[in-house]
Amino acid sequence: MDTFFEQIIKIKLTGKVKALITAIIVFDALLVCVLLYLSLFLAPTIMLLVVAGAIYGGYKLISLLSIEYEYIYTNGDLDVDKIVAKSNRKRMVSIKCSEVEKYGEYKGQPAPGSVKATHIFCNPDSEGQVYLIAKDRNLGNVMIVLAPNDRIRTELEKAIPRLAK
Repeated sequence: MDTFFEQIIKIKLTGKVKALITAIIVFDALLVCVLLYLSLFLAPTIMLLVVAGAIYGGYKLISLLSIEYEYIYTNGDLDVDKIVAKSNRKRMVSIKCSEVEKYGEYKGQPAPGSVKATHIFCNPDSEGQVYLIAKDRNLGNVMIVLAPNDRIRTELEKAIPRLAK
């Protein structure tokens, strides 16, 4: 029988991201005002199309700041996808649980020297964060920080019992 679990983690907006959204809105509003003023002197129909394009561009920029991660556990394989604006999906890492070298509770510890990169796929203040050090098919040796729910955590611990505590 196949084992399949998935979990979506929505990344919360930080103060920097909220400030960036505010800056985009203010810049877009100023741009629209300038373009509307210019439409009095230039071709109004074309300028209104440019205004509509500026408004749409601001909307698209703000929507790109909406990020979610999806954990997908399937028969001993763990995949993490990044979902941007609820439409674009990109595979971030793909790991076989049999290749996990270390597993444990994450408490902000730095990655050991043999790890090429650390990837945090959860909110910094999430409860129950765990880390995995494993070999990714594309990235090499990486440290991954997750905040899995109980079902995925249980399956991970079944797949790597020698490391689970």
